[in-house]
Amino acid sequence: MKINKDFKKIDSSSLVTGKPVYTEDLKDPNALIIKLMRSPYARCEILEIDKSRAEAMDGIVSVYTYEDVFDNKFTLAGQSYPEPSPYDMSILSKEIRYMREPVAIVVGINEKVCNQAMKKIKIKYDVKEPLLDYTKAIDNEIIVHEEDVFFNGPTKVFGYDTKRNLVGEKKESWGEDVDKVMSECDVVLEDTFTTKAQAHCMMETYRSYCYMDQFDRLCCITSTQVPFHIKRQLSVALGISDSRIRIIKPRVGGGFGGKQTSVTEIYPGFVTLKTGK
Repeated sequence: MKINKDFKKIDSSSLVTGKPVYTEDLKDPNALIIKLMRSPYARCEILEIDKSRAEAMDGIVSVYTYEDVFDNKFTLAGQSYPEPSPYDMSILSKEIRYMREPVAIVVGINEKVCNQAMKKIKIKYDVKEPLLDYTKAIDNEIIVHEEDVFFNGPTKVFGYDTKRNLVGEKKESWGEDVDKVMSECDVVLEDTFTTKAQAHCMMETYRSYCYMDQFDRLCCITSTQVPFHIKRQLSVALGISDSRIRIIKPRVGGGFGGKQTSVTEIYPGFVTLKTGK
């Protein structure tokens, strides 16, 4: 490194000349389109799914439900291994735990035919009472995950207890005894404070594109801030060695931490493995 010397930015020429640099620019023009059909309920169980009319449509390649996907649990958090987040996610699940959770993956030649196909999928739900207030979640009679959930760390470290809807607990303190100090104060004010929900907002939305290369590797071009985390998550979710996965991260059109988790990669990865397309 030389001080007081100009260096040309590696991607400056491609940016100012308008060359393809983003995920959307790099996709194959013949790529299939994936649309996710989502649950209208916050908590329910899928009793029946009839996808026959959708699958019979011209331009539809496949329609996948919870009966078709790999039964591998994973986490989507963009965290270093071992992730403290529980492995409680499925590609698709029979038990729906939040509003707009995906219930079907529709694969077609374009977005229009996929949207039409979703209208032809008939689903019968057993709608249940949802648990919507997180302040009432602990020791509630409604258990979010009744099944066994895998954690990478021991209970005494992570403090989890899924039977109490407790995903983790950690208490630490430094300095003086808080209770003693408070007892000596002339005035003590107690209240509960909340803030508005925050969402990262970037110009380039979440998008991913997958294909199988000449070495039989699953290649995933994706707008992400954490390519190595995505590689590990795909390996767990799809049940294949991470040596068979290659992540290509083009220029990211904004992220701010919002692209520090997996959002879209699982679905095209799954479809590409199933169809080879």
